[in-house]
Amino acid sequence: MKLESKVLDYINEHLQGVRISDMEAPLGESRMILGFVAKNLINQGKIVKIENSYYPNHVTHFSGPKNLHSP
Repeated sequence: MKLESKVLDYINEHLQGVRISDMEAPLGESRMILGFVAKNLINQGKIVKIENSYYPNHVTHFSGPKNLHSP
């Protein structure tokens, strides 16, 4: 499985949002590499970044910041 798929799966499994540092140990990659992959996923519209956390782009109900979707 490609790292991009692993990162996307990890973020999709954590609807409350994750930080790059949260993914380091479980995925066994450095912050620099994970940040690069996350940026590519943002550019593809698959995830969103709010403050320092990453969320699946399809999330509409979660406990994170309120500014992801407007009412």
